[in-house]
Amino acid sequence: MNPKLPATHVLIRQDDHVTIQVVPADRMITLTWTGYAPSVAYRSILDEALANVKALDLLRWLADLQGMDAIMQQDEQWTVNDWFPRLAKSGLKRMAILTSVDYFNRMSVDRIMSAGTAEMPLDVAYFDHVENAKSWLLSSSRSMEHSV
Repeated sequence: MNPKLPATHVLIRQDDHVTIQVVPADRMITLTWTGYAPSVAYRSILDEALANVKALDLLRWLADLQGMDAIMQQDEQWTVNDWFPRLAKSGLKRMAILTSVDYFNRMSVDRIMSAGTAEMPLDVAYFDHVENAKSWLLSSSRSMEHSV
């Protein structure tokens, strides 16, 4: 555990591409991306995060893309065709996305989410501020907890 984080946060991964944290009490995972993630790293990060969603029975995902750069086209396709179908079976209920300042990342995310969220059994919303995203993720806590 990282001593800089509150005891309620569990640090799952921290490297040059991402910081993954889980708040078990909120049943939430947060991915804070930084810069460009090459294909192997991008896919392993999403797979690791998904494994934690399943193992810890998490309901909420906060994707902080503010510092993320472009996503390669083959990774966009992998996300839609391979990863999203697995995410759809995970039990996740809500995903909040903090949009990137990088134009190419925003276009990639738009394409991924347009292609992948139609069949997703979860609510997705976009935000500019982390406080608003967390507030939205936690806003229906009681009803989500009881519907599981």
